[in-house]
Amino acid sequence: MRAHPSSDHSSVLARLRPSSARNPLRSVHLLWIVAALNASCSCGSAEGAQGDGERRADAPEVFGNRRTHLDLLEHASLADIHHDGLYIDFGTASRFKYTLGNWKTGWGGDESQNGATYSQIVQPAARVYFPLDQAGPVTLRFRARPERSRNMMVFLNNRSLPSVQLQAGADFREYDVTVPAEATRVGDNHLLLRFTGFTAAPNAAAASMDSIRVIPSAQAPAPGTQYSPPALSEIVTEMQVGDVQRRALAVRAPTTLSYYVEVPRGGSIGFGVGANGQVRASAKVVVTPNNGQPTELFSANVGSDAWTDRVVSLEQFAGQVVRLDLRVEGSAGTGRVGWSTPTLLVPPPAERAAPTRAKNVIVVLVDTLRADHTQPHNPRTRVQTPALLEIGSQGAVFDAAQTVENWTKPSVASLLTGMWPAGHGAKEQSSRLPDGAHLLSEVFREAGFATGAFIANGYVGARFGFNQGWDRYVNFITDNRPTSAENLFDSAAEWVQQNRDRRFFLYVHTIDPHVPYSPPDRFLRMYDAREYNGIVDPRRTGDQLLAAKQNPPTVVFDDRDRERLEALYDGEISYHDHHLAQFLRQLREWNLLDETLIVVTSDHGEEFHDHGSYGHGHSLYQELLHIPLIMRHPGTIQAGTRITDTVGIVDVASTVLEAAQVPLHRENEGRSLMPYLRGHAPSGPAVAFSDFLHDQRAVRAGRWKLRMRGLRADLYDLQADPGERRNVAADNPIAFRYTRTLLGQFLGAPTRRDWARGGSTEAAPAALRSENAVIDRTTQQQLEALGYAHPTAPATAEPDAGH
Repeated sequence: MRAHPSSDHSSVLARLRPSSARNPLRSVHLLWIVAALNASCSCGSAEGAQGDGERRADAPEVFGNRRTHLDLLEHASLADIHHDGLYIDFGTASRFKYTLGNWKTGWGGDESQNGATYSQIVQPAARVYFPLDQAGPVTLRFRARPERSRNMMVFLNNRSLPSVQLQAGADFREYDVTVPAEATRVGDNHLLLRFTGFTAAPNAAAASMDSIRVIPSAQAPAPGTQYSPPALSEIVTEMQVGDVQRRALAVRAPTTLSYYVEVPRGGSIGFGVGANGQVRASAKVVVTPNNGQPTELFSANVGSDAWTDRVVSLEQFAGQVVRLDLRVEGSAGTGRVGWSTPTLLVPPPAERAAPTRAKNVIVVLVDTLRADHTQPHNPRTRVQTPALLEIGSQGAVFDAAQTVENWTKPSVASLLTGMWPAGHGAKEQSSRLPDGAHLLSEVFREAGFATGAFIANGYVGARFGFNQGWDRYVNFITDNRPTSAENLFDSAAEWVQQNRDRRFFLYVHTIDPHVPYSPPDRFLRMYDAREYNGIVDPRRTGDQLLAAKQNPPTVVFDDRDRERLEALYDGEISYHDHHLAQFLRQLREWNLLDETLIVVTSDHGEEFHDHGSYGHGHSLYQELLHIPLIMRHPGTIQAGTRITDTVGIVDVASTVLEAAQVPLHRENEGRSLMPYLRGHAPSGPAVAFSDFLHDQRAVRAGRWKLRMRGLRADLYDLQADPGERRNVAADNPIAFRYTRTLLGQFLGAPTRRDWARGGSTEAAPAALRSENAVIDRTTQQQLEALGYAHPTAPATAEPDAGH
C-alpha cells in the first residue's frame, strides 16, 4: 500500500513505513494514523483524552452537551471499506479484523521493503475471514508477490477454486479468481490460501500480500482497465468545506464505511457532511440491526458551500449490535465527500457531587468464586453471602465482569499489573512475572502508601515474582501456615491496625472455595444436611476432581455426588463470607471503612459438570470466566449502583489508582472504571477478552460471546442462553462479525492499551521478557496439596483441576 505526504500530520507520518507507489489503493493506510495520533496525546487513560466519555472539543454546536461514546474517526481501523466491493488492505492495522490478528491464521508481521508495506504469510496456509451481505458470484482480486512459493491454492468456505501462479519478481501484481455463487454465503466467509513447496521457518515467508478485493461480480473488469480503485489516500485528514476546515473521513463516491457497534442507551450519531470540488453525490446513514432490515436514518445531497451538521437518534436500536453504514452514493467528479467528527453520542450524565479521594484501597480476591454463586450477582442463588450483599447494596455491582484466564497465575497477574496476559507473560505453569512488570504494590509504595499482601495460593508466591513492592508479604502456602479465611483476615486486620494512621494498600487473597472443599460442618449443613454415603471425600476433592477430568475418567460422580460437591463448595463460600463480615466490622470500628475503597473479586470460577467437566483450568465457558466484581466507597459510589456493561479484571488496577488519585504506570493496559462510578460509561467498546494458553480465545461484548478453540468459532447469546448450549453464529451474522472484529483488532494490535484504535507503536513501553521459575520439590508438594496436579508439567499442557 502507498503512503502520501501530509503536512498536517508530519510527526505521525515520520513513524509510518513508506508504501508502494505502484499501488493506487491507499485508503486504509491513514486509518492506522488515527491510532497513532490518539496514542500520542493519551493522558493517563487507556482511552486517551476522551476516555471518560467527555464532550469532544471540536464538536459542532448541534452536538449540544452530549458526550462521546465512540469517535468513529479515531476508531477508523474498525471500519470495513466498500468501493465497488470490499477492500482489505494489508500492512495496516485495519487488516487485523480479517485475519484474527495473527492468531492461528498463518500471517506474520507487517513489513516494508522498497517503498511497499504489506503483510507476510509465514505458514503454508493463511486464512482470511470477510463478510458478505448476500450470496452471489464474486471476484477475488489479490495483489501479491511470491517469496518462497509461487503456487497459491485458493479455497472459499471449503470449496476449491482455481489456483494462482504468482509471477516471480520484486513487484506486486494483481491476480483474479472467479468465485461461483454457490461458494459464497451470507455472513462470514472463510478464505484459505495454501502455498505448495513451503515449510515454515524463522525469517521465511511463502508470499507477501498487499491487498485483497472482493468484487461483487463474476465478470470484474481486468486489472488496470475501467475499474478505478478508490482514491482514499487521505481518508482520515483535514478537509475544508466552505470556510471551515475539520478533521474528516474523506472519500470519493461511491464508498461506504461500515462500522459494527453496540448502540448505547439514549444513543445518537452526530456528524457533519460536506464536499470539496465538483461532486454529484448524496450522503446516507443506514443502520442494519442484527437479524433485521436496513433502516435509512439520514439522506441528503452533499453541498460544497458549508458543512451540514446533524444529530440522528439511534434510540430505536439501543442495546443492539448493528452495522452502521456511512454511505456516499453518486459520481466522484473531481472532489471528495467528508464525514466530519462522526461520533456515537450519549446524553450527559446526571449531576453528581465530585467524588472524594479514597484514602486507602483494599482488594479482596476470593480464589475460585464463580459469580452466579453470590447473592449480589444472582439473587436466586441459594448461597448465603450477606457480607457481599451488603457491600454491593452500599456500592456498585458489575454484573458482567470477566476474568482474563481460567486459572490463578495469569488472572492475578493481570489484576495486579493492569496488563493483559500477553503483556505480562505469566501464562504458563512455570512462568514467572517479569521484574519489569509493575505491580500495584510498587506503584502505591512509590506514592507513599504502606503495602501489605496476605495470600493463600502458591502460584502467587515469591518464586513466581509476586513479592515485588510489598512492605509486608505473607504467603500462607509457602510459609506452611493455615490457609482459612479466618487466619488470613485476622493477619490482615492486625496489619491494618498497625498502619491505620497511614495511607495503605492491602491485598487479601483467600482460597476457601478452592479444592479441597472442606467447610466447617455447620456451613455444609446449610446446603446439604442429608446423610451422605457416596465417594466424595472433602479432603481429597482436589484429587477426585482431577481423576474425574481424565479421558476416560477414573472417578465418576453420580447426581448425588455432584450435589455433595456443590454443597461443599457453597459451604466454603458462606464460611468465607462470615469472616469477611467480621473483617469489615473491624474496619468500621476503626473508622476506616468509609474512607477505604473496598474491591471484592475473583480470579476465575469453578465448573460442576456444566459442560462435562469439573474444576477449572480447561475451558473458556462462563462458569470459569464470569467473576464477581463489587466495589464500595461512599465518597465515590452511589449506593445500589449496578453496571451492566462488560468489564474485565484487567480494569481493576487503573480504577483503584484513579480512585486513590495515584498516577497510572506506563505499562497499564486496562481502562479505568471510574466513569461508571461517576454515573456515565467511558468511551469505546464495552468488551472483555479471555484466553487460555495457545489454543483458546474468547471475547464478550454485551449479550454476545465469541469463543474460539483453535479455528472453531462459536457465538453464544448469553441473554437467551446463559448456559452456552447453542452456537448461533450462522443466525446472527452482524453480532458474529462484531465480535470477530473486536477479537481480531485486539489480538493484532501492537499495543493492547490502544487496541481499538489500531494499537500505537510509538507509545508502546519496552516489551517484557517472559521468564520461567524453577519449581522445586517443596513448592511442588505445596501446590499438589491444594489440588494442583503436576505443576512441573510441560508448558504446552493445559493446567489441570486446581489451576
